[in-house]
Amino acid sequence: MAPSNPYHGNTTDHSMTANIDLASAISAATINILLSILGTLGNLLVLIIIFFNIRRASASNLLLANLAAIDLLCTFYVAPGATYKIFCIGMALCHVPENFLLAQRAIAQFVVAAAVSSLFAIAVDRFIAISFPFKYTSIMTKRRTLFYSFLTWMTGAVISFVFMYFKFFYLQSAYCILLILVTTSLYIHIFVFALKKARQIAALQVSNVKRGTNFLHERKSAKTMAIILGVFIAAWVPSVAFYAVVSPSDPRYLIIKNWITVTYFLNATLNPFIYGVRSRNFRKRVKLLVKSSVMRFSL
Repeated sequence: MAPSNPYHGNTTDHSMTANIDLASAISAATINILLSILGTLGNLLVLIIIFFNIRRASASNLLLANLAAIDLLCTFYVAPGATYKIFCIGMALCHVPENFLLAQRAIAQFVVAAAVSSLFAIAVDRFIAISFPFKYTSIMTKRRTLFYSFLTWMTGAVISFVFMYFKFFYLQSAYCILLILVTTSLYIHIFVFALKKARQIAALQVSNVKRGTNFLHERKSAKTMAIILGVFIAAWVPSVAFYAVVSPSDPRYLIIKNWITVTYFLNATLNPFIYGVRSRNFRKRVKLLVKSSVMRFSL
């Protein structure tokens, strides 16, 4: 029986490749662990802040909490699971149960589809806030917002089920590409509209300053979510290209796959930090939460 390792022909090459593979696997696993910890704490912090202010939470904050919950699932469950697979499969240290692999694959599919759906819902929210400011509160009620959030989870669940049960492997990619294109189109419309509105605001009188300030706040919020969409696309596109181009029989498949997953986990980890950099109110809430926690523990 021929050796299963594709590098069995040359002892020196085999040893060098094994060392490279091991070093790459350890590096990817270590980064995954760090991203899992940071992402879990960051997204949990977002959820805690919004939860403590739930009565005053706007529709946009509820949608933000929805995305944070999806990212939390990614960093709390999918990332540690991927790390476990690296140790077991990449380093050949243990056997991975088939049921775990199926669950990991299904939840990973769910997370991506639900995240794209959530980003689309946020884009629609920003589109309504910018284009129809006087009708926004009547359109985006809390009940409707919660329903839209529920739909993002249901969409992820349906796509994950179809992917796993019917073996329709390209469903998720097709769905995500279509929705990302629509979401991007919405942001383009938002910024074109915002540019025209900004010119009008420059000519506003003092009596309309409050109205102009509200618009500027909505525009900044739209920019923040557009940045998050851009980060998601930058993290997701390499994954699509990888699975479309690289064959599982390629000797480099596992190495590249490990780093592709690291890139996606980085996306789920970065979102809370983007909120922190872009939102003064978020930073203020974090400081208040930290101060109150310190006071409680000091008593």
